[in-house]
Amino acid sequence: MKPFQLTAVLDHRKRLEDIAHNRFFEANKIHKLISKKLTFEKELLTTTIKQTEARKRQGIEIVSLIRFEEKIQSIQFNVKAIEKTLAEKKNIVEMEKANLLQCSKERQIMERLRDKQNRNWKNYLNKKEAAMLDEIAIMRHGPESNY
Repeated sequence: MKPFQLTAVLDHRKRLEDIAHNRFFEANKIHKLISKKLTFEKELLTTTIKQTEARKRQGIEIVSLIRFEEKIQSIQFNVKAIEKTLAEKKNIVEMEKANLLQCSKERQIMERLRDKQNRNWKNYLNKKEAAMLDEIAIMRHGPESNY
């Protein structure tokens, strides 16, 4: 009897790998978006600090200075929050990458197992065929042959 073909298992492994691939790219995409947002916020912080320093040199009302300081603190808070989120997203990207690699390895192992199983089956069939041909040859050319 022919052994189990593993096609259903391989199809399932391929689907799992495709899902892991999509999840990895989605996590990577989100990580890049947050990274861009962080860059933007840091540039905004630098610009705001420069504006505050320039206005201090020119002379600024205390109320405006307080507003600029509050804006700087708000931006600094946003930067810290975005950095925290970015670190979390980086961890998620690493986990998805590891998952993708694991799924890929499992699929490749199953493909090698299938190939080995198919080779063994062919070898078995070839041995059976050779044995049958030997038996036919013995029957045909044996001492009791009437041909």
